[in-house]
Amino acid sequence: MEAMFADNRPQSSSETGTGWVNFSEVLRHHASHLPDKIALRFLERGEGEGKCLTYAELDQHARTLAGQLVAKGAEGRPVLLVYPAGLSFIISFCACLYAGAIAVPTPFITPSRSAARIAAIALDASPCLVLTCTRLATDKTLRGAFPAELSGLPWIITDEESVEEGLLQTPPAFSSEAPAFLQYTSGSTANPKGVIVTHGNLLANMEMIRIAFGHDVKTRMVSWLPLFHDMGLVGGLLQPLYLGALSVLMSPMDFIQRPLRWLQAISHFRATSSGGPNFAYSLCADRIRPERLRELDLRSWRVAFCGAEPVRADDLRRFADGLTPAGFDPKALFPCYGMAETTLFVSGGPAGRGLSSIHTPATPSQPAGMERVICGQGAIGQRLAIVDPESRCRLPEGEVGEIWVGGPHVGAGYWQQEDMSEATFRAKISGEADAGGFLRTGDLGLMQGQDLVVVGRLKEVIIVRGVKHHPEDIEIAASRAHPALGGAAAAFAIERDGVDDFIVLQEVKRGHLNDPTLESAPKAVSAAICETFGTTPSDVVLVKPGTLLRTTSNKIRRAACRKAYLSGELTPSRLDWPALVPQDQSAERDVPLDVSLPYEPKHFEAKQND
Repeated sequence: MEAMFADNRPQSSSETGTGWVNFSEVLRHHASHLPDKIALRFLERGEGEGKCLTYAELDQHARTLAGQLVAKGAEGRPVLLVYPAGLSFIISFCACLYAGAIAVPTPFITPSRSAARIAAIALDASPCLVLTCTRLATDKTLRGAFPAELSGLPWIITDEESVEEGLLQTPPAFSSEAPAFLQYTSGSTANPKGVIVTHGNLLANMEMIRIAFGHDVKTRMVSWLPLFHDMGLVGGLLQPLYLGALSVLMSPMDFIQRPLRWLQAISHFRATSSGGPNFAYSLCADRIRPERLRELDLRSWRVAFCGAEPVRADDLRRFADGLTPAGFDPKALFPCYGMAETTLFVSGGPAGRGLSSIHTPATPSQPAGMERVICGQGAIGQRLAIVDPESRCRLPEGEVGEIWVGGPHVGAGYWQQEDMSEATFRAKISGEADAGGFLRTGDLGLMQGQDLVVVGRLKEVIIVRGVKHHPEDIEIAASRAHPALGGAAAAFAIERDGVDDFIVLQEVKRGHLNDPTLESAPKAVSAAICETFGTTPSDVVLVKPGTLLRTTSNKIRRAACRKAYLSGELTPSRLDWPALVPQDQSAERDVPLDVSLPYEPKHFEAKQND
């Protein structure tokens, strides 16, 4: 008989307050108390019953590899993990936790798309070895991308190693301050950086998530999210393992190819918690045919979390309205906010509240006002402040400022970047010397009572004639301006003839590329922006779906899009579709960038509908 999680753990720990000192203790505890319970299911091609591991089997496999890591001197040193989605990555990650090594997940999609980024992460992290599988260890593209200084780096092929010789009987002792993993993040406006997440950070955030989401040992998670991304790793994998619960996983590509698979898995396994970025809900609303809903039963789904990118109320409403016939409860919607620098979770909930929003009044920058989604209450045990980024003074409720976060879940800093860590992770509020250090998130927001409302990015604010505009707001207006336009857009500032101005790049919906009304779309975008904000962009460029530059967490890289636009990489001459042209037809503007959504490579054509 399963004990509830809260009664099935040590009562206290002076180091973390969670009952544990490090995450490997959690795994060993569950292997002892819940040995035969299925911990993980990985669905091949996103369907079926999947390959399973019980808590005892996960412990056995992880301790086997951990013994080899300890023997190779990996304790306290970074270990690079290079895997496709699957159980092998999870075993290797847990092995690092057991061995006291620092796991470094890498964003593998395909060798050609991932090699350069993985090599850059390896160069920054300076790992002592690489864990991988046979297929990738022999891939010439991947191995060839590594610089000469890493040529001697040992590669351990985990599906070929002995299963007996390395069994770790007694894991090394290490404190909550020991790094558990490096979470590399490209961010939206900067180069990739490795956030140092300690065991204490991880355990603290696990407890914050458990409380806010209402999770326990009976939780059943379904996740297609990439395990190299904080939401997929911490939320989709480590949270269920922390609880002693079940996690059902599939490849991100299997979801993108057929979004119905996500909902089918939730229905089949009676999942209680699942979610993803805003685009996942929009994709389901666009692509799943009403007649397919009869095969779904979503009544078990209690927490449908949505974060990692700006949350759009219209998309969540379309999803909820469309899925209600399948038993989906709109009150399950759980907009939330977080980032790698805080391990994952900052705000959300409470569970069962559903979608909430506020309508900001008309201002000079927004004559029509604006609906903004509430990203829930701040996590218990953290400090949350809205601060003037220049004066560093705390701002009162309702005023927009930079979001600052303090607490035990805030990472130790960026790997090998002390100056940047000091400026970002240890900021002080003016006049509050005793308040402790804060993380400067770089995000803008406001407090509405106990709730956080996220507005945009500090570095990407667009200023036109002295009035500030947030690019996310402009992008929402652009995407709604015409039926053929999709949810992805990039708005950014430029200077033209000494005057501040801005540009909008807008993706067209898949399936609407030959829409005869698209010629009027740029004017519709300008009109919609003018109506809402009292100003118009100097240029509106329509681009094919999946072409705007994104980070590995699917956030639009506005600075990179701006650079490509100004450098002439967006020219109509490379397009075979005449409607995709800039509004002013100038030769300075080029075509869509030769990139795509991280989960949807260009050689892969997603199905139009399920």
